[in-house]
Amino acid sequence: MRAQLHYLLLDGFDPDTGDLALRVGLIQEDGEGPDVLRVKLLLGRSGDSLHNLKRELQTHVQVPLPQQWERGLKVIIHAIEEELATPVGRNPARYTWVQTQVMHPADGRHSTLSHSVAEQAAILWDWSQRMERMGAPHRAMEFLERLILLAPTHTLGLARLAALLRQAGLVDECLPLLERLIALKPEDPEPRLRRGEALLHQDRSVEALETFQTVLKLQPMSPLAHLGAAQARSLEGGDPLPHLDAALELDREGTLSVLRETFDYRILPRIPHEGSYPIEDLPGLLGVSPGELRRLVQQLGLPVTPEGMVREPELSRWVLIQNRYQLLPLPLHWMAPTPRRLPDLP
Repeated sequence: MRAQLHYLLLDGFDPDTGDLALRVGLIQEDGEGPDVLRVKLLLGRSGDSLHNLKRELQTHVQVPLPQQWERGLKVIIHAIEEELATPVGRNPARYTWVQTQVMHPADGRHSTLSHSVAEQAAILWDWSQRMERMGAPHRAMEFLERLILLAPTHTLGLARLAALLRQAGLVDECLPLLERLIALKPEDPEPRLRRGEALLHQDRSVEALETFQTVLKLQPMSPLAHLGAAQARSLEGGDPLPHLDAALELDREGTLSVLRETFDYRILPRIPHEGSYPIEDLPGLLGVSPGELRRLVQQLGLPVTPEGMVREPELSRWVLIQNRYQLLPLPLHWMAPTPRRLPDLP
């Protein structure tokens, strides 16, 4: 089946090369073939500046250039050429407005050109929502990026883009957006919670703890903030139990799920004189079979170093939490063996 034109999205203009980059979104009725065509228009040269786009549409979609697009692109190209003639016309920063333009092949109400900034923001938001409904979050992010470029204080756009980046595993990229949201909505605990999670992902547990403590000042009964604070304390070698107890009281099922599935039982700092055990010694120390030990490691978060060792502080923390919150069918009876040599005292 032939593809249908969906949208035309501008990617930007490079005044040094004269390239106007754009992408054409397609709807493939048979689910095959590309969903985007990337095209560069060469401005400032003789001939038809829209030639490359017309050729790509004829080659891949077998349709002529829609009149809406031809008229809109001519307006944009004229504006670019006029600005190029001014003393500041070769400053790339002056062409960021190009990247905020989207055109529908037939309906001007879904095209940003000739609308006010507020209306353009609403149009870009609508396109992002449409992409999510179509199951294309990566395309939704493209429209949200343009929305935020156009309207940097659009809190809905910032929050949604941060959430999509987080869902895609791009935690580092969502952190600056969360910082902007916190500055815009200092009383809203949600972006602070997400910031704390992002900091934990980067092993910045001290900053994460400060963030979760701020959330608890705003919302003392937040189980997520208590879980985050417990995780940050644990990673730093501190006592997570007061926060875990509070989280359990507030949301028992959610807290137990986190402890079983996602809680990180590592301790980031090295503890003086700490011991460690080869993983093959653990069945005897814990009174479990080798098969059961593999399950404890793979499914219940027992931390093992890349060298195949288990650090004693991490093992103690893990056993304590498993037993305290009854995460295993039977409690583990384990005490650290007496060291062969006592550490030197000061």
